[in-house]
Amino acid sequence: MKIDIRQLKPEGNDFHFSESAEEMEIAADGVKFPSPIEVDITTVLTGDEIICQGEVYNTVEIECSRCLDIFDLPINSRLQFVIQMLDSPVGLENGEDDDDYEVIPKTQTVFDISNRVRDAIVLNLPLKPLCGEECRGLCPMCGVNLNERDCECTPDKADERWDALKDIFDEELD
Repeated sequence: MKIDIRQLKPEGNDFHFSESAEEMEIAADGVKFPSPIEVDITTVLTGDEIICQGEVYNTVEIECSRCLDIFDLPINSRLQFVIQMLDSPVGLENGEDDDDYEVIPKTQTVFDISNRVRDAIVLNLPLKPLCGEECRGLCPMCGVNLNERDCECTPDKADERWDALKDIFDEELD
């Protein structure tokens, strides 16, 4: 996903990219990317800066953390950053990491946005994905998916070794 800087115009350019997760080297445990990653980005050249704004979108197949069913999760993420072009490489080695700025030499003719797109996808994957807010998960006793049917299990009695502590707590409340 490369932008040719030489072709940018002050009035703006619109780009559309579509690449597979394999081509972009995106991988996450328990996540499949069945369709290409789509990117729409607009660039505006203003002096020595290129203002980039866009959107990354895709649908991933992911496992629900409660019921373990596989479901489709749409991923939509905004891209917004500025590319600063400098005359000398002195400013390029300042060591500062800024999410909003990329610093490149003026002699560079192509800018690859793949890292920005990769970060936008991976950072928008949920830590605990849910197929729905109403997901009831699995029965801890028999393992049946409670979204599909109810089970006849009764909750386990608490561990008897804790009864003495419970008795002490109950005495303090009286």
